[in-house]
Amino acid sequence: MKNKSAKKKIFLSVCAVILAAVIVAVVLLPGSAPSDVKNYSYTAKSQAGSDFSSYYDLVLTDSQSNKLAVNSNNAGVAIVSADGKTVFNSCSPDAAGEKLANALSLRMRDSAGNSYTLNSTDNSVAFGTFEVTEVSSGAIALSFDFFSDKDEAEKGVEGASVFASLTLNITLSSGGFKAAVDTSEAALPQGFYIEKLTLLEGLFSVAVPTGEEFYTIPDGCGAVIDLSSVTEDALKLDLSMYGTDVAFYEYSQGAVLPFFALTKSNCLVNAVVSGGDALAEIYCEKYPDGGGCLYNTFNITACGTVDGSFVAGEPYTGEVSQLYTVSSGTSDAYNEIARQVRENLIDRGYLPAEISDKFIDMPFFINVLGTADGDSVLTTFEDAAEITALLESKGVRNIALRFSGSGKNGLNSGSEAIGSLSRALGGDTGYSSMTSKITESGNTAWVDVNLVTHNSLFGNQSVKIYDTVSKFAGYTAAKLSLNNTNQTNSAISKAYKTVSAAGNGDICVNDASFILFTDLENGLNRQQVLENLRENIGALSASNSLMLAYPAVYLMSGADAVFNIPESASCGENESVTQVPILQMVLHGSLVYGSSLINVTNLSAEDALLKVIEYGCAPSFLFTHNTGNSLNYNEYVTDTAALYSRVKSLLPVMDMKITSHELVVSGVYKITYGYNKVVYVNYNPSMVEVNGIMISAKDYVII
Repeated sequence: MKNKSAKKKIFLSVCAVILAAVIVAVVLLPGSAPSDVKNYSYTAKSQAGSDFSSYYDLVLTDSQSNKLAVNSNNAGVAIVSADGKTVFNSCSPDAAGEKLANALSLRMRDSAGNSYTLNSTDNSVAFGTFEVTEVSSGAIALSFDFFSDKDEAEKGVEGASVFASLTLNITLSSGGFKAAVDTSEAALPQGFYIEKLTLLEGLFSVAVPTGEEFYTIPDGCGAVIDLSSVTEDALKLDLSMYGTDVAFYEYSQGAVLPFFALTKSNCLVNAVVSGGDALAEIYCEKYPDGGGCLYNTFNITACGTVDGSFVAGEPYTGEVSQLYTVSSGTSDAYNEIARQVRENLIDRGYLPAEISDKFIDMPFFINVLGTADGDSVLTTFEDAAEITALLESKGVRNIALRFSGSGKNGLNSGSEAIGSLSRALGGDTGYSSMTSKITESGNTAWVDVNLVTHNSLFGNQSVKIYDTVSKFAGYTAAKLSLNNTNQTNSAISKAYKTVSAAGNGDICVNDASFILFTDLENGLNRQQVLENLRENIGALSASNSLMLAYPAVYLMSGADAVFNIPESASCGENESVTQVPILQMVLHGSLVYGSSLINVTNLSAEDALLKVIEYGCAPSFLFTHNTGNSLNYNEYVTDTAALYSRVKSLLPVMDMKITSHELVVSGVYKITYGYNKVVYVNYNPSMVEVNGIMISAKDYVII
């Protein structure tokens, strides 16, 4: 798995460089060079470290008697557990350094790109003021007025010119406390816009932890960070929801699930981003000597410098919000975190409530690579049908075959030649024959469609972008420059018509699943691009089934399956970090998802199988038909069939929610599903007895 992780990092680094070169071709870059940047940020040091816990006079109480309290004199905020013993306190002595809670902070820019950072840091409202504009049993509203600089602030409320006004609304919602700002209601100077916005920042700062406090962050599989441990190096992680904005020469892995959390004295506060997902960025830092900070920032307007000119995207005008839910007495906090995140995503329509009826049996995911570089044919459509038939003859049923790498003139939906599948692979006739043979035998065929890339950049000059599957196989896949929104919508329409006309195969959306960007050419911010993709990709699943390669939670509501979801945290090697399968726990019972590629891993065959069992995955392989290739299916077909005979025992839990995942003894995990169905997985090289149950070496038991 370490080797695989390294390859993934290479892929992301390559993408970052390539997309930097590519983006100029597809976006318009308005704006002029900025004047000298001005940064205004002031804090009241005199109040740092003060304990205002006895001063909270505005209180909201949830159904479990947990409280969110606000000090009407200084905008200090606290969350207090029902028993009153645990306080997540924006002003308490355990707030770390200068990270004392901001009730609200924002960064603004003017048309020239000058920057203004305005805070209510240290609960002092040092360069502005606020007033309580609403208090009820279910809501508190704080209206903040900010000044432009220190001189204005020192004049006091009566003499200063208000620079900007913004209202923070805190309400009881969905069993928790919701903090929200409607950016469309902000009062800003002419020509100014909000670039970034942060809500209740310091609630998740801990300077000197006691007990077993930890953060957990949504970096793929999920990770728990022990704040009480002392480490050699600090840990810093900055994750943009659905990846960084490639409109400004950046691309790196992003947060998969919109949440972060902190436990303290056996009390959990789980923060789920409930509005403005595409704009969210999660920042985490663990200090070497213990403690750390964790908070979320909304990137309201994408900004950057391109070729010396300042460029700003379309500002987001709508609500951004976070829902804070408090749970006490949780012995395994991340189980509760997964439950809350899953329910939130289902309620919002981001996840289906139950798995698709597409799979009535435990599927096997087979990724077949059609070409190496768009020219060399490794597997034709006829070959793919042959691979499926051979696996079926060995006893493997319910095969989900994903055909990827269909060549320069293949099903790359930005191509002018999308109406004709690559002749070298078998053309329309070969594709129709493949899908008919596969589906008539009760299996499924999914063909890759690339929606946000196309085949032209400065005429016929090509730029290489590395597809992860092709990278594992050692090949280069040619995917060219980014599409804008209009091109993507056209590509979706073409893909639907092409697949429908050529056969009855289903669609696997490849690149749109993990690239989200501001469309500068069409004046759309990331949230608008996200909403457009959700709406239009729904057309692909209208009469065809939809698979996603790589996770994109905002697209999953219409998906039947997800291929290639992360199984390792992106925190790097750190002794205070424990990886936990939060993503798998959230998805199980809503979607069928594939494991990592079993025949492309450093894990032993036994451990690869056990990872599939532990995570409740459908096993996944990468095959080619070419006899000279190391991924030749003939080398793996017998092992694949043997693996299926073991994994199909997971069928009874395939549609169940995972309710608990825990390490019971060293090397042994207990996974509990609905209706108290339990799976024990033993990674140890010897037999282990757990709760009176004997589990053989490198084996599992379902009870």
